[in-house]
Amino acid sequence: MLALNSANVAGLSMLWGSNLAAMTVIWVLGLIIVNRAKRLHVTVTYVISFTILAYVRCLITGDAFLAELSPLTGPMYQLFIFFMITDPPTSVSTKKGRIIVAILVAIVEFILRLNNLIYAPFFALFLVGPLAKFLDLRRNALQHPKQEKPGPGPGSIN
Repeated sequence: MLALNSANVAGLSMLWGSNLAAMTVIWVLGLIIVNRAKRLHVTVTYVISFTILAYVRCLITGDAFLAELSPLTGPMYQLFIFFMITDPPTSVSTKKGRIIVAILVAIVEFILRLNNLIYAPFFALFLVGPLAKFLDLRRNALQHPKQEKPGPGPGSIN
């Protein structure tokens, strides 16, 4: 919806505010869930990438580092890092690939944030995720082509 009509759709940051109790619940449940889904490495990679790029952004913009880092404490980013970027059905198939995708999403998000796009993480995932999944599916199809099932031999009765 954000990609199609962002002027009329509000994300969670606009609707929910940054409440410490809600943030704690999301972090606890998020860590448990992504750990059980074996996707904690994606969350950690994204948070580290975001933190490094927040420092680069503060050098570029002149804003305080904590101001650039603060979006991670908002509900929009928390749901993003725990439940969107880590979504198993839409993730690529290898751990190394998921780490690369998380870094690429952080880089695209960095560029979009420099251009003052409010929903930068969603747009970054929208741009990187489907392309990464397509390339992953294509790579897997080339590495593991479907084998034809042998049909009945000549003269056999079905």
